[in-house]
Amino acid sequence: MSAQPRPGRRPGRPPSLSRDDVARAAIDEGMTNLSMPTVAGRLGVSHSTLYRYVHDRDDLALAALDLAVREFDWPSADLTWRDLLTAFADALWTFLRRFPGMAEAIQSAPGLPPRVTQLIAAYVTRLRAEGLSGRDAAVAVDFVADLTVATEIAMRGLEREFDTPGGRRSLRQIYQESLAGLIDADPSFADEQTFHGRGWLDQKLAILLDGLATRIGADIAGNVRRQFPRPPTTATT
Repeated sequence: MSAQPRPGRRPGRPPSLSRDDVARAAIDEGMTNLSMPTVAGRLGVSHSTLYRYVHDRDDLALAALDLAVREFDWPSADLTWRDLLTAFADALWTFLRRFPGMAEAIQSAPGLPPRVTQLIAAYVTRLRAEGLSGRDAAVAVDFVADLTVATEIAMRGLEREFDTPGGRRSLRQIYQESLAGLIDADPSFADEQTFHGRGWLDQKLAILLDGLATRIGADIAGNVRRQFPRPPTTATT
């Protein structure tokens, strides 16, 4: 009895693919539970065929991240430093929400796609032109990215459910009950945004930006003093 072809696959030579084809299949499959076999099944090829285009699951996630970043509309660097960092956080949040699980892929990917390094370089260059040192500009961009990624993971994680003595509860409910004392002392902990949406991302970002504004002002003042030093005072008799 002859072997029957697997459902979803055509017998004969495997279809021609590219790394982007594999990456798109990974994105369509979903980043949360990404695996080589599921992507191979979506493409209708054998598991081993994928190794022609990606080395392993981590490389598969990197390819998906690369494609998603290239096709996303990121803010132009032609903004003032504060507007640029705010727009970057907003865009990154939208990107992560559009592709659930991409935040974890960013944290574990074996490297950065070229488009990411191009964006970072453009944003750092703009911040330096606005008065930040090279180190401070790089740290600021990295801080905004880390803060946004970590917040998205945390807020999405609040949906997880656990069996508790009081029944099945979400992590959000557990935290709300654990923070009951703080909520009584400070009603702001009970705000809707504390446990929903973007959480405290915008408040944390505002603290960072206010601090940068102070540093930029101090750096500019220091540069002015160095360029236009006060003339030495002469003693009068």
